[in-house]
Amino acid sequence: MKRYGIILIIGLLMAAILPITAQDDSTLIWGFPADGSTFNSVLQVESVDSTLQGLVLPFLAQTDPATGADEPNLTTWEISDDGLTYTFTIDPDANWSDGTPITSADVAFTIGALSEESVGSFRSISNLEALNIIDDKTFEMVFSAQTCNLFSEAGFGILPAHVYAADYSDFATNPFNTQPTISGGPFTFVERSTDEFLRFAANDAYYGGTPNIDQLVVQVIPDPEVRFQALESGSVDLVNTITADQAPLLETNPNVNLVSFPLNGWYMTFFNMADPSNPQAAYDEDGNLIEQDPHPILGDIRVREALVMGWDHEDSLFLAGEGALPLYGPVAPVMPDLVNEELAPYTYDPEAAMALLEEAGWVDSDGDGIREKDGEPLALELIYLAANINDAALIADYWGDLGINVTLTTGEQGAMIGDRLGAQNFDAFIIGVTWSSPTPDELLKFLYPSTNDFGTNFNSYINTELDDLINSLPSLGCAPEERKATYDRIQEILREDLPMDFLYTQVGRVAHSLKLENYTATTWGTNPIQEWTIADE
Repeated sequence: MKRYGIILIIGLLMAAILPITAQDDSTLIWGFPADGSTFNSVLQVESVDSTLQGLVLPFLAQTDPATGADEPNLTTWEISDDGLTYTFTIDPDANWSDGTPITSADVAFTIGALSEESVGSFRSISNLEALNIIDDKTFEMVFSAQTCNLFSEAGFGILPAHVYAADYSDFATNPFNTQPTISGGPFTFVERSTDEFLRFAANDAYYGGTPNIDQLVVQVIPDPEVRFQALESGSVDLVNTITADQAPLLETNPNVNLVSFPLNGWYMTFFNMADPSNPQAAYDEDGNLIEQDPHPILGDIRVREALVMGWDHEDSLFLAGEGALPLYGPVAPVMPDLVNEELAPYTYDPEAAMALLEEAGWVDSDGDGIREKDGEPLALELIYLAANINDAALIADYWGDLGINVTLTTGEQGAMIGDRLGAQNFDAFIIGVTWSSPTPDELLKFLYPSTNDFGTNFNSYINTELDDLINSLPSLGCAPEERKATYDRIQEILREDLPMDFLYTQVGRVAHSLKLENYTATTWGTNPIQEWTIADE
């Protein structure tokens, strides 16, 4: 269903679950870790938003959950012999729920938003020279070079152009973004109560076929333990975020199906590279690179090296549970041919870590157990989100042994992302990311380009060689062997600079009641939601 998305796993203890119950057997209740923030696919960052958008927006293509291959959805397409022109045909029966046809103008409006300066989207489609409208149901994309990842890069929902201002002046503020009045997807939006629930009804006019599920309720349950209890008690039918310690408890539950699969994902600790008291974009209005003030502590590579080697990553891997694998860069083991085999495991060496801190000028001169420099204590705030509470406590304990005063902070998702991560107002931040696309390119384009600084380059990491390598990927050909050297060098640079500490890659775990049938979940996503069914009593 969804193409890709960033998962920011959160935690805020919830005292009780809103008492939503199905009105009949054709209602599915889906437990979510957070409320959605936008139905606007171009503005989407978090995976919960991507999933919700998949309910009401049409997509150019869909992913085969077995292989990750692209399959027709809203469109079918033909590719020219030189690979430079894709001609798309929109499903003739594809209409918005208000009766307006879904047309080439909707596609052009949505893709046009990517390059609209006032929108400020992090997304782009490599080598796209033109999008030409041939007629209402036919358009073509023309490229300057062959593209390998078109449907990954364009893996976002198509927006209804007739709902928005043509000049994008209301793009971020249009009411559709929070309460979509029409749908081009399998469900229509009915109602929501912020931070509690969203309700959807089957879209009888959906071109992909009317869903078998009449009503879908997304129940917002931030705390993973409360979410788990709701599943066990039967008040929730589907949970996509089962933790390693919860999984064994479900394996013996006869009323629940547990599905496990390797994730194309990463857990990592971002180190803020710039001064959090003065966050800013990497470039000025004229496109000139700004020399930003470094983070007063983490701007020193010796400190980052000490933080990485000063704790035992094997402990974190053990806590992550069965199936978790070590991670040394932004290419997950599910793509083994693209992993840089020369990257050695992180070495736990507390003596070397303390020596680096001493070399950087951080010493415990008064013997109180906390290092100082120029009269300032070595103090760091480590922000974490719910699933990483064990990682945070573990890392903080190790860093404390190095003479660092560590403050642990967590909270509600919107505040942590908007006020801390997105605002670059943090020291270190543990985060989880998954991508349901069988390529590293989209993650690289999302997190690292300097042009995304103060956007999705959350920790203000600037490396122009890395920029050039990422920008070169679309021109390298599509065969893995043609890209391997570039991927290897990207991974080497990140190991050399240490803008983040990669922790591990996790196993995906989804659990659902026996009520839900014909449901498939894999590394690359789920089968289309209109195929899901509710079991007969």
